[in-house]
Amino acid sequence: MQLEITEKTKIDVPPEVIHDWLSNLENWPKINDKIKSINVDGNKCIGQIEFKGRTVDFAGMVPEDNDPSNVICNIVVEADQKLKEPEHFSVIYEIIPQGRLTQVIERIIFEREIPFWGWLLVKLIMKLGKPKGLSNLQQIKEHIDSEEGSD
Repeated sequence: MQLEITEKTKIDVPPEVIHDWLSNLENWPKINDKIKSINVDGNKCIGQIEFKGRTVDFAGMVPEDNDPSNVICNIVVEADQKLKEPEHFSVIYEIIPQGRLTQVIERIIFEREIPFWGWLLVKLIMKLGKPKGLSNLQQIKEHIDSEEGSD
C-alpha cells in the first residue's frame, strides 16, 4: 500500500497569500524542524533533512504550474546509501477558499509501497501518538498570521 499522511487547517488569510508563502522554498525550514539546512535556487532546493532518525541529503522542486489552488513539492532523499535507492515523496498543499477563511490540506505521499501492517502501524501512531511540537500546518498558520500582522 502507498502511505499518505493528511492534515487540515483553516487560516484567516486570502488563498493567494498562502500560495505565495508555500511556493517560496525559503519558508520551508520555518515549518519543518527536520530540515537542517537548505540552499534554494528558484523553484529547486538541496539540503539536509532528518529522515528515519538520521540526517541525510535531499533535493526538492516545486513545479512552476502557477495553479493557485495547490503547491506541490517533489522530494528525493538519499535514505539508504547501501542500497543506493533514494526515497521519493511529494508534499501537496491544497488551498481552498471558504468565505473569509482558507482551508489548507497537507498531503505527504510516499512513493514506495509498504506492507499493509506497516501502513496500519503508521496510521495508528498518527492517530494515537502525541507528536512533539507543532505540526507543519500549525507552523504555517503561526508564521503566516505573524507575518500578516506585521504588515
